[in-house]
Amino acid sequence: MNILKKLAFILFICTLSGNLLAKDTTAVRQAVVEKNSAVKIPTDTNSTTMAHKAQLVNINTASAAEIQEKLTGIGEKKAQAIVDYRTKNGNFTHIDQITAVSGIGKATLEKNHDRIILE
Repeated sequence: MNILKKLAFILFICTLSGNLLAKDTTAVRQAVVEKNSAVKIPTDTNSTTMAHKAQLVNINTASAAEIQEKLTGIGEKKAQAIVDYRTKNGNFTHIDQITAVSGIGKATLEKNHDRIILE
């Protein structure tokens, strides 16, 4: 009977210590969650990247309609001027070259710099 009391006591102590450890672990996990909650993790980067790519225009291959649609401040005539310049002079090698097109200045380039790609 004495052995049963000792085993019951040991079991009781283990149960209590297990609860203490569980509480400590929970507190640590909660602290980590609170610390990391300030960090914002993008949840849908793939769709964001694809949306950004949809706004890009390769001025070496795009039609006048695409250029007009995707670039700010570019109407039908300026878009056609970009295509005509490319046809006459070959592909653009630097984005800054677009300012050589009649009617395209530095301000237009600055507005559209992040949308223009060369491939």
